[in-house]
Amino acid sequence: MRIRMPLPALATATLLTAALALPAATAYADPAPADATAAPWCEGRASDGTTLFFVDTQFSSTLLTYGNESLTATGKVLAQQTDGTLAPYAGPYALSVTLGSAGLYAAVGTVAADGSFTVHKSVPESAGKQQLTLKAVVDRMGFCGPSTQVDPVTEPTRIVLDKATAADVPAWGTTSISGTLEYQAQDGTWHPAVGQPLTLQGAHSTQAGTTGSDGRFSFTQDVYNTPTHWTVDARDHTGGWDEYLTGSSADFDITSIVQHATLHLASAKVDAHSRLSVSVSADSTDAAVPGSVLYLQQSADGKTGWTTVDRIPANPLPVARTVTLTVSNPHGYWRLFSPAATDFPAAYSNTVHTSVYATKVTGGKPNHTTVPRNSYVSFSGHVYEQGTTGPWKPVTHSYVTLLFRPAGQKTWLSRGRVKTDGSGAYRISGKATTGGTWVVVWYTPDSAHVDAQGPQTYVHA
Repeated sequence: MRIRMPLPALATATLLTAALALPAATAYADPAPADATAAPWCEGRASDGTTLFFVDTQFSSTLLTYGNESLTATGKVLAQQTDGTLAPYAGPYALSVTLGSAGLYAAVGTVAADGSFTVHKSVPESAGKQQLTLKAVVDRMGFCGPSTQVDPVTEPTRIVLDKATAADVPAWGTTSISGTLEYQAQDGTWHPAVGQPLTLQGAHSTQAGTTGSDGRFSFTQDVYNTPTHWTVDARDHTGGWDEYLTGSSADFDITSIVQHATLHLASAKVDAHSRLSVSVSADSTDAAVPGSVLYLQQSADGKTGWTTVDRIPANPLPVARTVTLTVSNPHGYWRLFSPAATDFPAAYSNTVHTSVYATKVTGGKPNHTTVPRNSYVSFSGHVYEQGTTGPWKPVTHSYVTLLFRPAGQKTWLSRGRVKTDGSGAYRISGKATTGGTWVVVWYTPDSAHVDAQGPQTYVHA
């Protein structure tokens, strides 16, 4: 059997005080605060009698611009209790908050245990002015709260090129086109437009690019062989453009081109008759060279004293064309030359070298220029050779030949040959059976020398 004993008065007072000190949910006394906005049922499942209020509601700036393209709403949603006070909704259903309009899908935000919420709604610029409304949703019941009108505004852009023109750009090379895309904020200041697509448009090509975190962009563009115009265009060509920005463009021009000729020599050789044979090739960014002529030049040392020995037609441009000409120095250095002209710098080929010995016959004149028929005329002199460098040296113990061409004839006839002595000297005679022309020649016995001859002299007989 249990016996109930009355509590002492002090104990009763202590328990009452403890009960009053227990924490309770935040509640607003009736009437509701001045900034509490009633949220009547407005859509969805029929109301079950729940009464909600939006309290401390705040909206971010309703002027929507680039970088500030959404509306944020904060505050609390509280339910009216049976005693008229306001307290966080305690169930039995989940409570959420939406922010949207008739023309835009609503954004959904969660509600914390104390009734507080934050919800963000992005608004496309193309939507125009919109009345966005806060709603509390409980088990498919919608309760309409405060609303505000947003005003999306586009902001102008500009393209600031690092340079708008380029001059003397090598034909068929590349050029860099770079700069910064900027937008103008509402206070009139300009700022980088980050992550925006651009295109570089020309007559023959289009490139796509994107601005970096500093608004910078750069294109590397192939260059043609004529002055060219390009446009940098910033707007929605390929997607990704922020519609809160207006489009803009900037022009870039290559005002002048530097053409280039490429010249090449190959397979140079000199034969026994001092005829140079060399393969000539040329190419040009403009499919031509100035004046349509190339110049073949010779130098004794390959460094100085270059002189022109031949003009080579270059229309069309030669490709491995063999050029042959008689030269005075068979052991020279050779190159092609194209002079400077409008849009063309001077051009030079590689240098080739031929190392054939030069030779010469000295003397070689007859002792008489009028003789009786069938008498003899005599010739004397020396034969010399010269290498790439150094003095002339005698050609010793080598044959010279005496040639005769009768008057009115074209054929040369041999009148004998003799060897030079140890000093390269020769002496030779021939019978003058009739009047005609005489000459002393030295024929090279190898490919390291060229032929040589003395003067041609007419002798009357």
